Amino acid sequence: MRLHVFAGCLSLILLVSAALATTTLNVSSSGNVTTLTGRWFDYVVVIMLENHSINDTYGVSNPFWNNTSTTCLGNCDYLTSLANQNGLAESYTNTGVAGGSQGDYIAITSGYGNSNCNGAAVPSCWLDIPNIVDSLETAHLTWKAYMEGYPTSSGCANDFTGPPNNYGPNHNPFVYYSDIQNNTARCSRIVNANSQVANQTRASDKSVCWPSPVDNDDLFLNDLNSVTDASNYMFLTPNTADDFHDCNDVSLGNAWMQNMIPQILGSTLFSAKRAALFITFDEPDCTFKVTGSPNNCPPHARQLYTVWASNPTTPTTRLLFKSVNTYTHYSALRTIEDNWGLPPLVPANDGSANNMQEFLL
Repeated sequence: MRLHVFAGCLSLILLVSAALATTTLNVSSSGNVTTLTGRWFDYVVVIMLENHSINDTYGVSNPFWNNTSTTCLGNCDYLTSLANQNGLAESYTNTGVAGGSQGDYIAITSGYGNSNCNGAAVPSCWLDIPNIVDSLETAHLTWKAYMEGYPTSSGCANDFTGPPNNYGPNHNPFVYYSDIQNNTARCSRIVNANSQVANQTRASDKSVCWPSPVDNDDLFLNDLNSVTDASNYMFLTPNTADDFHDCNDVSLGNAWMQNMIPQILGSTLFSAKRAALFITFDEPDCTFKVTGSPNNCPPHARQLYTVWASNPTTPTTRLLFKSVNTYTHYSALRTIEDNWGLPPLVPANDGSANNMQEFLL
């Protein structure tokens, strides 16, 4: 009788072992067992744009915009179409974040909301704090950051670079983390997004950037079209013209989006795998004022254009969906953490934020 019981238990153990063998598991250095399969997606691309409110970037295009217009600031046709076809968060803000552009990029990658070093990534600005890279690597997930117009093929580029590169380190949060700066292997994960830069010209007062060519991020797209080269977490930063920073008129940024987003969503990765695209802006208002005008920007909403999108043939996000629920940069970070079961980085910020699961399938 005992022999039969032993045989039955042995069979059960073998069945359980076989089932576990079919699941891809990783053991972190902490001893926790994690899986590469995400709750909603296995790959995510994060794009952060610059210094415009939702009423500047979504709605009725106005190619003859001026500071009394109530329509968006130039041509926003593609921005509006993308949002209407996918998932639009209408009440997303950068509430709880200080420190200008750099502060917003730090918040969405670390949950830390009090950074105030919006300049070159000099050692005095480095932050010795936990960040999303730490969480991803602990869970044996891969990451890579792509910088448009990066002055080096890979590495930690800490200084501003003018035209035609138009690179700003304050739009690259990864170079502010000391545990990336002090790690050559991690620095090598910050790479150039494009092999060629466009000859972009802008008005001297930087109020209008259109018409002007936009960059095509071919190196980034090459990785998306080779699943073996794609990372689980990818962060794409356009240059300071394509990301709306240097232009009050949104037409150039709209053109960049119209060129890049269909290529991202139509890539091999997004067509064949569970991949999601998240797009938002860092903060509201405009960067530059027209010379001689005390208030070139119209009254701006606090809300930021924020969209979740995916390939409709392999969707990970909801189509034709809008929400007025309140979200912040901490919510975006919390969503990525919850997708892979990563612990919150700052309990009072991303740890207490609602995730954005209503946009995800």
